[in-house]
Amino acid sequence: MDDPVLTARLFFSVINLLLLSVLVWIFFRRYIELKSTFTLGFLLFALALFFRTLLAAPIVKVFVFGVDVSSVVDHYRLVADVFETIALSILVYLSTR
Repeated sequence: MDDPVLTARLFFSVINLLLLSVLVWIFFRRYIELKSTFTLGFLLFALALFFRTLLAAPIVKVFVFGVDVSSVVDHYRLVADVFETIALSILVYLSTR
């Protein structure tokens, strides 16, 4: 992957997956403690977002489809990945308070 856009997208995808793993762990622990359906909803949301981020990662495009060519859309996806990282960072911060 010599393309800097794909490399940056991979970087942000890995960060997002790590942040989502932390969120899943936090919500899972809270659900075990509280048995709240509201917390279960957050847990399911974090799991769904985790798998969406995993399947949308550029590494999946390379390994599954064998394509590592950047397209014009990848520049916009990079911006979306950056904003997703910011949003997940805020959510992790607020969930740990």
